[in-house]
Amino acid sequence: MQSLSLPPVLSASKSNLRQLEKRMDSVHNYDDWYALAREHDMLSGAEQWRDAERSNLYDYAAIRSRHDKLKDLLNAGAHQELLYALNEGVHGNMGGMGRPILYSRAKAGTKHLIDSYVATIAQALEFIHRSPEDIISYPEKVDFFRRASHCYGRSALLLSGGAGLIYFHHGVVQELIDHDLLPNVVSGASAGSIVSALLGTKTDAELKQGFFTDKHYEETKKTRLMDVFMGRVSDEDAKAARERTLDEIVPLDLTFQEAFELTGRYINISISPAEKHQSSRLMNAITSPNVYIRSAVSASSSIPGLMPSERLYAKGFDGKPRPYLARRRWVDGSVSGDLPAKRLSRIYGVNHFIVSLINPMVVPFVEDVTTRHTKGFRHTLSEAFIKVLNETLANSERFFDRRGEMGSRIAAQIAYTVRMLEQNYLGDINILLRKQDFKWRQTVFEFKEGEIENLVDIGMRSTWPKLAQIKNAALISKTLDRILEQLNREGLSEPAKGIHHIYN
Repeated sequence: MQSLSLPPVLSASKSNLRQLEKRMDSVHNYDDWYALAREHDMLSGAEQWRDAERSNLYDYAAIRSRHDKLKDLLNAGAHQELLYALNEGVHGNMGGMGRPILYSRAKAGTKHLIDSYVATIAQALEFIHRSPEDIISYPEKVDFFRRASHCYGRSALLLSGGAGLIYFHHGVVQELIDHDLLPNVVSGASAGSIVSALLGTKTDAELKQGFFTDKHYEETKKTRLMDVFMGRVSDEDAKAARERTLDEIVPLDLTFQEAFELTGRYINISISPAEKHQSSRLMNAITSPNVYIRSAVSASSSIPGLMPSERLYAKGFDGKPRPYLARRRWVDGSVSGDLPAKRLSRIYGVNHFIVSLINPMVVPFVEDVTTRHTKGFRHTLSEAFIKVLNETLANSERFFDRRGEMGSRIAAQIAYTVRMLEQNYLGDINILLRKQDFKWRQTVFEFKEGEIENLVDIGMRSTWPKLAQIKNAALISKTLDRILEQLNREGLSEPAKGIHHIYN
């Protein structure tokens, strides 16, 4: 039987594509990667797909019509007509243009029409903001931009727990910072709370100097976490080591409100209740402005059964520390609030989520299905497996809970696991630690020479294919937030000017 073979040109193209992909995996900065991605798209035909507006994946006709209308009004300098047109709605997913699957066909981005439309909206918003007072008054501008911000929503970055795998977050965050794409709303649990705290206490100038690329947690090299877990370190020494680790992250006396005033970022830290039937909390400058960030990080990093639960502390009106919710104790935020999307939606009007996932309990089971037409058989099996595991654990919890004090302790640990498995771990844009890059020993900060730098590099590389999608998702909301902040300042007397809350 004669074997089938590819035509020489097609075979050469496939070979060239594979070579390009290998080169993309070996470069060390985004610019080089992007150049190769463009070359890949040209060779694969994906660039032609980007140029062609027609597609059954989105309403290209509606977007083209609105794009041309806004462009015409901008070119004509028609301030009032443009404001009227924008009042018809500023939407991030108009005609389905925000669908993740639209970013899966080409390496370098999505349809050029979508890119141009997003940029045109941002240009139109800036034009309205700069309109002369006698054409569009200050009150009209404030009213419009508040409504537009409320309707459009905004993005948030969610950083999961994952202990020593935190260095993957470092790579992700540094790339977002370097491309001015870090959302103003950031949430973290456990290891993610550490990165969130650093983002809330470092200025843009500090972060852009490669802060997260260079940042190492020195205490974890001196006091091995595995020794603490195995009881080879006394409780007193373990507590001292914990305090030294916190010293590397955040000052003792900085509150959430003070951090917001320093950076303008809304950092959020998830904490879980030590008690079985209580609810988790999300600490931030709006819900808990006087709470010390260090206190929240300490609680969010307290792994149940391995570290004691923590009490929160806040700055009193007299400037002195005092217990916050004195009767309550808190543990690892990953247990019940690893990615607190619903709370962020309620507090900030967030409707778009960028997830950096390193949680070792779920990384082996999670796949990013948002860029596929269908979920796929493997994903369905993973969901079914987790559901069965969850039900089995819930039954085990009830069994042990009736078996005395030791049984209750085991039941509590099972309850923590159940709460973790019940959570949703995918957002709109997902930057996932791949299974082949995951090593269990790294979760307890056991790194060989060069592995920390490699994990940071993996985080950066994992972010590159997502940057085009993040840019289109973030550009309009960041423009709206910046304009609103400027309008707020314009409306204040000189002594009252500063950084103020803009989310209602």
